[in-house]
Amino acid sequence: MAIVIESYKGEINAENIAIRVAEWMKNCEKTLDFVYSYTPTELSVLEALQGNPSLKICDPYGYISEVPLSKKVESIENENGKPVNKRANISGDLTVKLTTGEELSGRWVDGRREGQGIVQGQRLDKVGFRGEKMGR
Repeated sequence: MAIVIESYKGEINAENIAIRVAEWMKNCEKTLDFVYSYTPTELSVLEALQGNPSLKICDPYGYISEVPLSKKVESIENENGKPVNKRANISGDLTVKLTTGEELSGRWVDGRREGQGIVQGQRLDKVGFRGEKMGR
């Protein structure tokens, strides 16, 4: 562990160093509390839509059988590349191709993508967003 005291403007002595170490440890504790104890709240659709959309990264796709996603599904393939019926129970490691050119890959459970998945497509490529993992 190193404590940088170059920018410190006060007297360098054991007491001041102890105070700086205590402040540093408190900051570390706050960071760890956030990482391990933070439970995010669910956002409403209205809350999620607030603010500049170009600064947001999210997975906008919900259940495959619900609008608007259901109207955009072009095809569904399993991990072996075999077609899956759009009306079937959509579960497993799947790739969903949309009419917009985007592809959604990941684990689907009862029609909803669960866990990490990948969203990719030309529209996203144009803004520099390439096959990013998204989590639920």
